[in-house]
Parts: sequence; C-alpha cells; structure tokens
Amino acid sequence: MRTPPDFVIASAPKCGTTALFEYLSQHPQIFMPRKELKFFCSDLKTSGAVGTLDEYRRLFAAAPANCLMGDISTLYLYSKVAIRRIMEQNPRTKVILVLRYPADAAHSLYAARWSHRIENIASFEDAWHAQPARFAGERLPPHWPDPATLQYGPMYRYAEQVRRVFEWVPADQRHIVEFEEFFSAPHRHYRSLLEFLEVASDVQAEFPVVNPAVRARSALIERFLRHSPAWFQAVYRPLRPLFRAAHIRPAHILWSWNSVARQKPALTASFRAEVERYFAADIAELEAMLGRPLWRQPELVQ
Repeated sequence: MRTPPDFVIASAPKCGTTALFEYLSQHPQIFMPRKELKFFCSDLKTSGAVGTLDEYRRLFAAAPANCLMGDISTLYLYSKVAIRRIMEQNPRTKVILVLRYPADAAHSLYAARWSHRIENIASFEDAWHAQPARFAGERLPPHWPDPATLQYGPMYRYAEQVRRVFEWVPADQRHIVEFEEFFSAPHRHYRSLLEFLEVASDVQAEFPVVNPAVRARSALIERFLRHSPAWFQAVYRPLRPLFRAAHIRPAHILWSWNSVARQKPALTASFRAEVERYFAADIAELEAMLGRPLWRQPELVQ
C-alpha cells in the first residue's frame, strides 16, 4: 500500500475546511476517510484522534489505486510537530493552507463552539480575556482536554505556524490561499486547487455554504438545554438507557430544531480594535514571509 497522505489541508479551524472536505470528497480521484483524523498533532491533547500508524493506514486501505489520499485536520497547522511528522512519513505530501482574517476566524471559532455547547463562557469578549486563566487550567469547559486548544489568539497567529510549513515543505508542494479570496470566487480557486493536486478538472456547479453560524429560535429553550434544572435531570436520568437502546437522542433533536442559520453577533468597536491590534504585528510578519499583502482591512471592503 502507498504511504498516506498524498495531501493534507492543514488550515486552522473555521477556515473553510469543512466546505473543502465536502467539495473534494465528491471528486472521483480523491479519497478521504473522514475529516479530523488528527493523527500527526501528537503534541496536542484532543478527542477523536487516530492513535497509531497502523490505525491511520487502515483508514486508507479502501482507497482506489488511482486516488489521492487526503487528510483534513484543523490542528495540524497549530501543532508544533504535525507538519514535520507528515513530511517524515511521506516527503511527497502536498500541504494546502487556507488562511482567514484572524479576528474573524477567532470570532467564528468561538461562535461555533458556543453553538455546539462546547464553550461555557457566554461572550467572545469574556472568553478572549479569559485566555491567560484558561492556559493555566482555570475556567475551562467541563472535560476540556487541553488548555492550548482553547486559545483564540495563538490559534490564529499564523506567522510561526506558516514558517514551520516553509521549513519542512518544498515550495512546489505547498499551496496557500486566503479564505476570503477562495470563497469570493470558489470556481476559480477550486480549479487552481485541483491543478495543484494534479487531478482532473471537476465540474463543481455549486459551492453551498457549509457549517454556517447558528442561533437559537428560542432563548428560553436554549437556557433550559444548557442549564437543565435538577428536577428535570432526576426525571430524565432513568429514561436515558431506554432512549439509547432506541437510538433516540432527545436533546440532540431539540437542539437541532432550535438552531437556525444566522450572522455572528457583531463585536463592539473597541473590542474589535483590541483583537485586531493583537494580530497586527503577526499579519505584517506573515505578509513579509509570503511576499504579498494580505487581507484588506474590513472597513475598506465594499
């Protein structure tokens, strides 16, 4: 068997990886077993990661001989060891990065975690200011595996992360695009991505929005689901085995019904400016590394 992966998409969370997984999975020359294998980021504690090389290889055993084997995992870029481990396993691996304007990406990651009941601080501004305490192991959501992955600022300080890619990945094996550019002209950038991967042009007629931000239809129901009263938990607890046996997840059904697509709540001007100042020097360093200007400031975008 060939050594996987042939390519990885190592973009940070909320940088279009779910959409790219959906688009590329439809291509007849591309095989990806699932998203978020997280095998190579062994320095980070995370749930659902593939644990051994044998297990990792078995996931690709069904790949047809003429297919590229791909791995899309959002912690590979943030990890200090993943890119090195990938290239040591297969020096011919191609690495794709989609980089999103950091302030927007961090805000989107917080909003997604809050919507999925992962985040336990009810505003992005409070969660942002809680980062030092959280890194010290305080104010973490229940059962959170690693304080390092709850850092909204460091997650999107790209310069050091991209420098690791430059160190380990030859220039002709890396492809870097801005999230905003890609999704403003997805047909063109998707075609360029396929050319980089050296697979046949795929007629992708539609590029639907994938994994959008959501809001609650009913704030009352959301509060009830997040903070169920003791009497309800006492009533529900003996019924839980019955629901499990019937493969019914009442809370999941109610959460799904109560969730609708929405725009993220706007940040206050002062907090937005604070977050952008945090990332400014890193963006300048990244621009110097890539040799081109990056994201226009939001107020200049028409």
